[in-house]
Amino acid sequence: MKFEQLLQIYWSRGFLYGGKVKNFNINLTSFFEENPGLAQKSKKQLIQRFELNHFVFKKTQTFLSLPLDQRKIINMYLSQLISINNSIFELIKYSLIRLYLIKTFRGRCHALGKPSRGQRTWSNASTAYRCNRIIRIFIRQVKKNNIVEKKIESLSMKVTKKKIKRNLPKIKMVIVKKKKNLWF
Repeated sequence: MKFEQLLQIYWSRGFLYGGKVKNFNINLTSFFEENPGLAQKSKKQLIQRFELNHFVFKKTQTFLSLPLDQRKIINMYLSQLISINNSIFELIKYSLIRLYLIKTFRGRCHALGKPSRGQRTWSNASTAYRCNRIIRIFIRQVKKNNIVEKKIESLSMKVTKKKIKRNLPKIKMVIVKKKKNLWF
């Protein structure tokens, strides 16, 4: 089965947004309140584009009242706004880790817990420290994994060096004196 066919199946059942399928049995205001990443501007654009003015006046009306084709088109529109595979928080996490791994200035600032966009450090660095927790946790986990691997390697190297020293026979040095030539 092709990916497009699979999407058609999901789109006919509910809204596919942020890696989850939401049922069509939901009204407009609660849909925008429950989904992070959708603000008032995107709500206005959706109402304007699909002419959903009756949803504004009738707050209890659900998306089930719309025809199936229009619901699928709304799903396609939402998939263009944000990823359908991951939630917004995972995307932010991946972008911060990417900035650190490609060694940008912003990535390094996030890793240190400093403001990354030119703010003053003595007044609001505490909020930057809390916000940059994602990248610091990632670095801590990577370092922890590297330390465990190095300990295993170092223990095995020590054991092999001891075995090599024990098994090798000791070599005695023999000093040979050269005889003087009597002819010269």
